[in-house]
Amino acid sequence: MAYGDDTSFYLYGVGEKPEALTLGSLVLERYWQPLIARHYTHPMLSLTALQEHAHISNLTDVKLHGTSRLAPSVGVSAVDIVELGLAWNKDVERMVVAKKGTRAVLKDPEEFLVTSVLSNPRAQEKLKLWLSAARSDYVMKFKFARRPKVWLLTGLYILEDARALAFRGQSAEVSTGVSASVIGALSSVPLGGSLSLGNGRSWEVSMEVAEQHVWAAQYRLLDAHFIKADRDGVDGVNLPLSMGLYRDILSVNTVRGAGDETVELEVKDVRPEDPELKEWVEGQDSEELKAYEKRLDDAITVFEKAPAHLLR
Repeated sequence: MAYGDDTSFYLYGVGEKPEALTLGSLVLERYWQPLIARHYTHPMLSLTALQEHAHISNLTDVKLHGTSRLAPSVGVSAVDIVELGLAWNKDVERMVVAKKGTRAVLKDPEEFLVTSVLSNPRAQEKLKLWLSAARSDYVMKFKFARRPKVWLLTGLYILEDARALAFRGQSAEVSTGVSASVIGALSSVPLGGSLSLGNGRSWEVSMEVAEQHVWAAQYRLLDAHFIKADRDGVDGVNLPLSMGLYRDILSVNTVRGAGDETVELEVKDVRPEDPELKEWVEGQDSEELKAYEKRLDDAITVFEKAPAHLLR
């Protein structure tokens, strides 16, 4: 993915503090609710480390425009507006405008995962628990079983003096773009006020935040490939991106012992046009996803509470 590519960023409806959403953080399943979902928050990088590991752009007069992956744009926005996707598919259209901000994107997500994230014991432990539970008989024999989705946070928009704007309209099918004149008119609308566009459509000023907050994030999928070990170990595994799983304590017959299976992680660039992502976005609120997440969460809870000697 090119450094200047913004199509894989997701715009949030509410900004989060920079120490809560950090480069290298991991989110299980729900990247659109990164602090509600099970997650690992990576320590914030120092300025020196940030310059070493990330491309950084300092921005002024920032305008982020997000549209749902389910509501493609049929119009053209002003040239200085950055077009992003929306994290939550129930949102139709949002904007965040700010006086200044910073855009940071990891230079090499895979290298950062190996050298900075997986070298952290807390990150290793959380990831191992999630993946061990996801591979347990209790989850794998569930009718909606699949490989778990773990997301690596690889890019951020951190903005200051920001105003969040929400689109209100009768039709949620398409986005018609945002003109410079609309942006200009919105600058004088107070918090809680709105700008009518006619035909029941309007932009509402929903939030104002003076201090630095993260308003958009980019993720890569950590695709998990589970590999059974034989007597001689695991063949063909890229060791820096692999780890052994805990014993399956949820199996009646204790089918998997500790180290009997390894998971290899692939840092995957999921593009907006990929059928996999489209299906995922459409299913954000599905009963199937809720049932799978409930099953997985129950399994993780059991693994978390189990005595260490039972897992090894």
